[in-house]
Amino acid sequence: MMVLLRSLLVWILGGSLTISLASIAILFSLFKAQIFVHKIAIFWGRSLCFLCGIEIEINYLERLSKQTPIIILANHQSLFDVVVFYSFLEIPFRWMAKASLFTIPIFGKAMKGAGHIPVEREDPKKAKESLFKAAQIIRSGTSVILFPEGTRGKEDGNLLPFKKGAFVLAKMSEVTIQPITIWGANKVIPIQKGKWIQRVYPNLVQVFIHEPLEFSQIQDLSVEELSLKIREILEYPISKLKLRQEVEESLKTW
Repeated sequence: MMVLLRSLLVWILGGSLTISLASIAILFSLFKAQIFVHKIAIFWGRSLCFLCGIEIEINYLERLSKQTPIIILANHQSLFDVVVFYSFLEIPFRWMAKASLFTIPIFGKAMKGAGHIPVEREDPKKAKESLFKAAQIIRSGTSVILFPEGTRGKEDGNLLPFKKGAFVLAKMSEVTIQPITIWGANKVIPIQKGKWIQRVYPNLVQVFIHEPLEFSQIQDLSVEELSLKIREILEYPISKLKLRQEVEESLKTW
């Protein structure tokens, strides 16, 4: 019951904060003040982390590429991943998100005003056009974040199969790739079927920043080879953390 009441409070306060800040973002987007809109989003992310009782642990921040623009490729554990990135990433960046999200009242307008990039998935021709457009935006100086899985991963934190769009875009854009692994976000808002109020749990979320890959390092790789390489990089800390977790649990029952 306490978890339910706390979660209800989080959704009410978090929802109110989101609507309020999205409305302000829309206002500033009318004047094309995208840098200020991004700062609003950072405040939103950090506020939600505080509200949810989330601790963010950043590992190897010094590895974050100093070059811009970059394409950040990350695993997708939870709806909370978006909040995690805004809580620690200082560089201006944009999201590539499915086009249907841009039709959501207030939220969709805020995304469009902030310069985020819609991606068509249903129509192959439109999907290809959106990739070309995104590549042009990136080459012009805009960093973006992509989840190669396309949707949230498995409940246990393991990765889903990658979709090739992210890697086609990476080859087309010819910029540095920055792999980032997130661990623990799936415990904040776990998949809860049949519950109309999704429970929110305080948890430690760990972020692992990997060495950036300059375009010269991946230009000779095929899309499939690049996909396998990024998957191997993102999975490495996950395998270590799962092994540590198994050892700790076995010690408790020993």
